[in-house]
Amino acid sequence: MKVLLVGGSGYVGNLVIPHLKSAFKLRILDPAPPKDASLDYVSGSALDPAAIRRALEGMDAVVYMVIGRNPDGSYAMSDIALNYDLNLKGLHQVLHAAIEAGITRAVTTSTMSVHGRWPKEVAASEDTPCDARDVYGFTKGLAEQVCGYFARVRGMAVVALRLNMPVPLDEWHKACRPGRPNSYTAAPDVASAIALSLTVPLSGLHILSIAGDHEGKLINCARAKQVLGWEPKEREK
Repeated sequence: MKVLLVGGSGYVGNLVIPHLKSAFKLRILDPAPPKDASLDYVSGSALDPAAIRRALEGMDAVVYMVIGRNPDGSYAMSDIALNYDLNLKGLHQVLHAAIEAGITRAVTTSTMSVHGRWPKEVAASEDTPCDARDVYGFTKGLAEQVCGYFARVRGMAVVALRLNMPVPLDEWHKACRPGRPNSYTAAPDVASAIALSLTVPLSGLHILSIAGDHEGKLINCARAKQVLGWEPKEREK
């Protein structure tokens, strides 16, 4: 399968590409080139329709993993214009161009930041009302509605993965504490969620919580197992 990773040179892309490149033929659309120079690369932004169309040529599916960056490389979680542009306008443009190119399979990396807080006595799930406390989480929640539009009106199969603190594997192990659930998500588990979202037969929109909490004490990922057959594999050493 030929897969376009929009924003693939960013944080999530760098986490998952080493785990995806053997299973998929990857192409990156990003203003910055990927760290892996062997990958097919199109220079451009999710806000540039011409670049989007070039990047989608010959692709079978698209993964939207854009996070807005400042010029110094930090992430602009509080920048109103940037978050609206990339989380909503850019996503809409990419999915629209994908439909025009005959592509009907898409994945977007959403976030558990759509929740500002949730009751500690109840594990958060997809049914927990969104109450984001920052513009990043708020616009990511709105982005899930964009995905729903393309599933409902344009017939796309779209999976929105609500990632919880995706981190490199070594950082995931450092976060493990005896007797305490580790809800961070290790890079290999993030990659497997994306891979399954691209390949498992499905239709419509699926919003799925993705976290490393094996016991589901903080975040309930049962729906990801039901829809994709996904569950975290990494275990505390």
